[in-house]
Amino acid sequence: MPYLTEIEMRKLLRDAYARDPERSFLAQIGRNASDPAIPRDANNRPRIHPLWLTLGLVALFMAGVFFYFSFAQ
Repeated sequence: MPYLTEIEMRKLLRDAYARDPERSFLAQIGRNASDPAIPRDANNRPRIHPLWLTLGLVALFMAGVFFYFSFAQ
């Protein structure tokens, strides 16, 4: 196995990090919101984390209660 020089290793590392898909903010948000145990479903679509889903449903319920008691009275 031939040894790599320091310059060759730096070039390879620059090439590897240049292709980093996590540079975009939206990709980072999507990765952080996905389920860490099973990140993809059977159709290769990302799955949302169950805690984010629960938090969203509770927030939606609270907003509904707020609007009901604010405007339906």
